[in-house]
Amino acid sequence: MNENICPTVKEAVNFWLKGIKYRQEEDGFSLKDEYIFHTQGIAFVARIIASHIPDMNPEKAYICGLLHDYGKKYDEKKIGRFHGLIGYHELQAEGFSLPARICLTHTFPEKKILFSDFPSYPQKDLEECQKILNELEYNDYDRLIQFADRLFEGLSMVPFAERAKAIGERYHLSESIVNKLIADGQKLKDFLDKRCGMDIYKIIGL
Repeated sequence: MNENICPTVKEAVNFWLKGIKYRQEEDGFSLKDEYIFHTQGIAFVARIIASHIPDMNPEKAYICGLLHDYGKKYDEKKIGRFHGLIGYHELQAEGFSLPARICLTHTFPEKKILFSDFPSYPQKDLEECQKILNELEYNDYDRLIQFADRLFEGLSMVPFAERAKAIGERYHLSESIVNKLIADGQKLKDFLDKRCGMDIYKIIGL
């Protein structure tokens, strides 16, 4: 199976808008503004960074960023599911294999999932995620969205360490887990700095 199939930008925007509309109609989507800022922000940042990396397609990076949280068209707490797995299955069903995998991989910088690091997600979903991840080899798109996702908190673009601390507070994570999130962010930044040949914070103005 080709793992790099994407919708067009127009198709991706339509999927993104339909997801927002669905969530709005289902439960009012109280965090709609944050979701829009978050997904658009990651899409724009991903496109900018990808334009500095050889062999990356900036438009594909934009699409992956825009759709990485597609599974949040549902309230994952209400339905007891992990949004990444939902997005993976729905976009795979549409034949969009690259953004589908990004829905899954953006949460897991390490392919080996430590279930204790994700106490808010159902274990059965994490087990399914692990089976899927076992069959994947991470690529530049995975790494790019993993990093870009760590730059947005609320309605602001912030350094990855600040985002990690906010996630820790929101999900009541231990200090050790938060420190691991920060370390993961640094590894991703180092990787992308090397791929770009410069400090990516300078590229995105952070």
